[in-house]
Amino acid sequence: MEVQTRRNRTALIQDQENIYANKKVVVVPSKRQGLTVRGALGELNTNIQLNREVNIGKVAVTAAEYEKKASINRNAVNKSHVQSKIDTGLAAKNIVQPSSRPPLRREESTAGLAARAVVRTRAALKDTQAKPNELKESINLLLQTKKNEVKKTTKLPTLKENKEKKRLPKPILKESTGKLGKLKISENTDSCEKLQKDILSEVTNVNTPELPDDIEDIDASDYNSPLLMSIYIKDIYYYLTQLEEKYPIEEDYLKFQTVITGKMRATLIDWLVEVQRQFKLVLETFHLTVGIIDRYLQVVPNVQRNQLQLVGVTAMFIASKYEEIYAPDVGDFVYVTDNAYTKADIFQCEKDIITKLGFCFARPIPLSFLRRFVKAARGTSKNHHLAKYFVDLCLVEYSMAHYHPSHLAASAICLSLYLLSGKPLSEVWSPTLSFYSGYSLENIEPVMRKIAQIVINVEKSKHKAVYNKYTDPTLAKVSTLPQLKGEAIFELANSESLT
Repeated sequence: MEVQTRRNRTALIQDQENIYANKKVVVVPSKRQGLTVRGALGELNTNIQLNREVNIGKVAVTAAEYEKKASINRNAVNKSHVQSKIDTGLAAKNIVQPSSRPPLRREESTAGLAARAVVRTRAALKDTQAKPNELKESINLLLQTKKNEVKKTTKLPTLKENKEKKRLPKPILKESTGKLGKLKISENTDSCEKLQKDILSEVTNVNTPELPDDIEDIDASDYNSPLLMSIYIKDIYYYLTQLEEKYPIEEDYLKFQTVITGKMRATLIDWLVEVQRQFKLVLETFHLTVGIIDRYLQVVPNVQRNQLQLVGVTAMFIASKYEEIYAPDVGDFVYVTDNAYTKADIFQCEKDIITKLGFCFARPIPLSFLRRFVKAARGTSKNHHLAKYFVDLCLVEYSMAHYHPSHLAASAICLSLYLLSGKPLSEVWSPTLSFYSGYSLENIEPVMRKIAQIVINVEKSKHKAVYNKYTDPTLAKVSTLPQLKGEAIFELANSESLT
């Protein structure tokens, strides 16, 4: 019904327009000051100055006709009502029906849109006034259905249901709780610490020496940090010193090999330094790799030349799985060997190494001791990097393989402190360092002289992977320091005894 009413009113308006168009009466609209209309096409101004007399021909006649239609439509419609509807944005958009009429001018099209909007609005108002009761009934019905839906979805349990739930029997454990009582731990801190010490002494038989009064406690400020394990750290390092004595590397252990020599070993480890850099592995992985190679070559005699590289990449493969968060794939190690071996070869060698070493890789590495000694010396990061450089050079050198990791670390940090500080060795190697390392200056002095000789001759050596590695700015370029070519290191290398 509403649609039919709109069509009738639209037809009536079009008929009126056609009637006025056929009469061809020229009507000049009067000027109204300050009257503007804002429509869908922009802001329009009705103060149009018409100088129709100047124009001649069809253009003048056509303009007069369109002006006449616009003025008639504006007079027929309540202008205040149209103005309010358009200003409030209620004028309908895109309501012009397609027709065969020619396109209207801007003033005429806007007026027609406004008139049609007013007609539809009035018709809608009449319909709503005629059927108020029907609207109320539909609204009430909609509200009632929503209330019913809410009641169905949000039904709360009654008081009776809550009581029944409380009366339900509690679940019964299938297993007895006798064993659970043994899991109780005493809240007394003293008893807990005593239990921990008893367990630690039973398992490892650790008898950590007590701290003398004149020695600084370097762990005193770390009791609030659980990551530094200040409660157990002294016992841990004492246990590591026992492990390095349990798994020693004998001096000149390659004498049992018929093919492999010290130079071949140095060439292998120098190449593994490049592999470590290429894969961006941590330094712990490299140190553990060298330890696995030395232990395996010491246990297994008659390793052939074509198997040495396989032993090296397999040892790094095992060490990377032991130390790295994301270990390289076995295919990566096959690639670095230029496909000289297959994945099956590496897996078979891995089984052989693990079996021969008794599934134990607990032998400590020099880097673990080095960190402890740098802390005891209150050294800088530069001291630490230089000491790591010395240790890595020693790992490549076959003549240094039989020294304990702690012995190499103590000698390296002492030499680093001596070269960078310029102080005498007696002042550099303090009683605190001697206590925490377990070595006196007389113990580490021969190793320091050997390290100094290796550093001086590194530029003449064929194995320069470690030297090139420590030219990196992230490692403070310690291999290029001027102190490594100064008088102090030459005197140390050429002297027989410093004490």
